[in-house]
Amino acid sequence: MSARELRVARAVGALVVVVLVGAGAVAPRLGLRHANSSCPTGMAALTGGSFTMGDRGDAVVVLPFCLDVTEVTADAFAACVKSGQCAAEEAGGSPPDATCNYRVAGRGDHPMNCVDLAQATTYCQVQGKRLPSEEEWEWAARGGSRGTTYPWGNEAPEPESGVCWKQAGTCAVGTHPASDAPGGIHDLAGNVWEWTTGMIGQSHVYRGGSWGNTEARYLRAATRSRNGALVSYGVLGFRCALTSHR
Repeated sequence: MSARELRVARAVGALVVVVLVGAGAVAPRLGLRHANSSCPTGMAALTGGSFTMGDRGDAVVVLPFCLDVTEVTADAFAACVKSGQCAAEEAGGSPPDATCNYRVAGRGDHPMNCVDLAQATTYCQVQGKRLPSEEEWEWAARGGSRGTTYPWGNEAPEPESGVCWKQAGTCAVGTHPASDAPGGIHDLAGNVWEWTTGMIGQSHVYRGGSWGNTEARYLRAATRSRNGALVSYGVLGFRCALTSHR
């Protein structure tokens, strides 16, 4: 087993823990502990609720949680690599991709892309966080109980609507506030697709659409995409979540 395959195997094991949490099991606490009800700086607090998943069609319950207000940036990931706690293997894409942002001058505030599932999982764990579940991600993107089609509402975006899509590459995070979800959560539609803990069969689910999409249907809160755990694309990144212990 290669080093990369071993990282992915460990990441999948961590995701199993997250799935069990949703089923009512008790998960180990990772990293930092937050004694009060507020979320850490850079995260938005989302109240829980119940809803019907848009494309899956099943009824789910989401507990209160915290979610990063931006996608993880290339600079933030580079700092984790420098600390020796994150792996940069193939962070430039495999094969090398000019749209990958890692260690590219002028793109430090762009989303960290071209990372596989294990790299995303490890980064979040180092921060004392985790990847969001698919249910949490959709709850945030639909505006919670608002239940909108897109993070900003029900109207499909136009080419110049202030969403990072139909682009030649990524945008700096948080620079398209017109597309924000409630709570000031940026780029849940567009910029990069985002890894979640969800699965379809043996494939892993990512959400949100990207800078490269040209059809609005990919930016819907309910849209699901999937691939293997080893893929690392210029259109794929992530953000982290944290269970709220209120």
